[in-house]
Amino acid sequence: MTLIKKIKATKMVKDYNLYPRQSVDAYHVREIRNALQAGHSLPPIILDKASLRVVDGFHRLAAYQQEYGPDVEIPCALKEYANEGEIFSDALRLNSEHGRALTVYDKARAVGIGDNLGLSRDTLSGVLHITKDRIEKLLLSRMTASGDVVKHTMAHFAGRELTSEQRAFNRDRAGGLDQLFYINQVVALLETNSIDWARERVVAGLRHLSGLLEKELTAIK
Repeated sequence: MTLIKKIKATKMVKDYNLYPRQSVDAYHVREIRNALQAGHSLPPIILDKASLRVVDGFHRLAAYQQEYGPDVEIPCALKEYANEGEIFSDALRLNSEHGRALTVYDKARAVGIGDNLGLSRDTLSGVLHITKDRIEKLLLSRMTASGDVVKHTMAHFAGRELTSEQRAFNRDRAGGLDQLFYINQVVALLETNSIDWARERVVAGLRHLSGLLEKELTAIK
């Protein structure tokens, strides 16, 4: 039986090692805050009863705290789980069934975590709502030789090794779109004379980019 009770937000534990998504999306949090301001009630946040770790509801938790303060009491469903694998499996199932869709990166990362927790491919297929064949294709297209999951920006490194700098870039700075998208953005800014030349940091960034391009393009001639 699931127990429903109000819990202080500051007592809840956000374990990002068991969070299926890459990050908490600020835009989605704002949408939830708008719903709260309009008087809508939200589904209870789901917690692991033993540890008070958030299983489902990271965005709702952030929205409640931003709207009502860090100590706000929030309706929660306290569930009992046998192990870490059960917690993560339920988190995947719930995040796959509602809210923002999991990205390809999220799914590939989830498979990697699930493998480490001993979840079967049948279980992962069921909670992610994708076939086992699709899981294998995800791993081939997004997993490095050392087990890192790469974003689309770094997809050409699938099956290869990353340097420490590349690993940090993939984790913390890569936007996730195809590299050509970012290149075309800079090209379009220049071609349409849309660069803010009055901003010193913009000009400094372009000078740095020019130097890097000259060095790298010379090397591949």
